[in-house]
Amino acid sequence: MSIPQWYPVLAHPEIREGVLCDWLGDTGSLTRRLMAAGNDDFQVEVLNEAHQPARADEAAALGLAAGQPVWVREVLLHTAGAPRVFARTVADLAAFNAAGVHLENLGSRSLGDLLFNDPRIRREPIEISRYPAHWLPAGRQHDGCWARRSLFASDQLQLLVCEVFLPGWPPAA
Repeated sequence: MSIPQWYPVLAHPEIREGVLCDWLGDTGSLTRRLMAAGNDDFQVEVLNEAHQPARADEAAALGLAAGQPVWVREVLLHTAGAPRVFARTVADLAAFNAAGVHLENLGSRSLGDLLFNDPRIRREPIEISRYPAHWLPAGRQHDGCWARRSLFASDQLQLLVCEVFLPGWPPAA
């Protein structure tokens, strides 16, 4: 797979029900859900925060030209003693700077805490896809991982948040 094929949760041809679908389609805070599932041992491991060219699918979702510079934050979300989710957040650099938010200062705090506690931010519908292994961090590159993404928007800023469930997660319970 070279680029993901994003579909609304219930329209994806491969998945429509079950535990995985429940996790992929959950519109609440993934941070809170991971904390509950992992006995509150949740951690954020920051892998990268940088300006990068937008990938084609990201640019399309944000209404940008492919390759346009964007702000990117990549993290691993750990719970139950292991990394469970790779998350990539992308924002238009011009809007990011104009909005005056300081996401680059989050450090190891969860972006979800900010997004779900700010009443000005709304979440657009979730889309799901298989995620290309070569887009995952070194040592975590597995074929067939499921991902979900959605836009979080306020008056001045749009964030595209993509969360990739690593092998073994979600739990089968």
